[in-house]
Parts: sequence; structure tokens; C-alpha cells
Amino acid sequence: MKGACTKITLKSTGANFALARYQDITVTGSIGLNNVKGTATVYLADATDKGDIENWKGAAFPKYKAAGTTFVYAAAANQSSSPIIPKVGHNKPVLEYVITDSKGLPGTKCAAAVLTFSKGKPVWKPLPITAQVKGKTVTIAQYTVPRGFELPGKTKSGVTPLYFAVNCFQ
Repeated sequence: MKGACTKITLKSTGANFALARYQDITVTGSIGLNNVKGTATVYLADATDKGDIENWKGAAFPKYKAAGTTFVYAAAANQSSSPIIPKVGHNKPVLEYVITDSKGLPGTKCAAAVLTFSKGKPVWKPLPITAQVKGKTVTIAQYTVPRGFELPGKTKSGVTPLYFAVNCFQ
């Protein structure tokens, strides 16, 4: 992804992040409690699908098709060898992202999805979240851990990012 990028140091208690403004969009948020022992370096990046998503595994990146408009994609790349598994606790979100578009969001509600794989093929799985747009901002907070949800660890063959997509609709 050729949008904004940042590096965070994630602890078991979580970490906050802030991506720089990119094509009128800013993304900030937090990753909550997790199984990290010590610290883990995680790179985060975003894109808007306006020529800023590179080919993926030798083919075009699988786009998220959902209600309304998918207007932002994000990737999280875990640099440690252990998978990062979110934990629920203390009324704190597992994941939270605050997205602001200075031109306005393309709807009144927004939702998110994560890229998963079924029989080796990429499949977008909607997260059980719908958030109300307030002005030019939406805050999407995930308080549960979807089954099988984790940020894969680095292997000998490299890093497998976890991809997210956000769509807004009426």
C-alpha cells in the first residue's frame, strides 16, 4: 500500500497509532490487549484504491465489494515471529480506528472487514461492527475477537500482513 505508513511498538497492554494524512484521510486508533510477550514491532499502512494498492501475490489486490463505497484499505504487518492474538478485557476495544475525511465520508454509517482465506482463496469477512458517522469522522470500535482473528507472525518466507477495508453507506 502506497498511502501513509507508521511503525508502532506493541505491548501486551496495547498501543495507539496515528497515520499521517493521506488523500484527505487520517486514520488514528489503538490496538488493545493481546498476547505479546515483551514488545512487537508492527507496521501499519493505508490506501484509498486510487492507484495506490500494488499487485498482491502476482495478481490484482482483491477489492472489497460491500454496500456503499469502500473508501479506505489498511494493512498491519507483524515483524515478530509469534502471531499477535487480541484479548478482550477491561471494557477496552480490541481494535479501534478513527477515520476522518476532510472532504466528508461517503455515507452515514460505516463498517469494516478483514481479508481471510478459504481454501487458499482470499475472502473478505465483514466484522460485526457498524458505526455512525459524525460530521466528517467515524469511530469504529471492535470489542470482541472474531473467531480465528490474529496478526500472523513473520516466517522464513516473509511477513503476511492482515488487511482491513472500510466501507460507508446510507
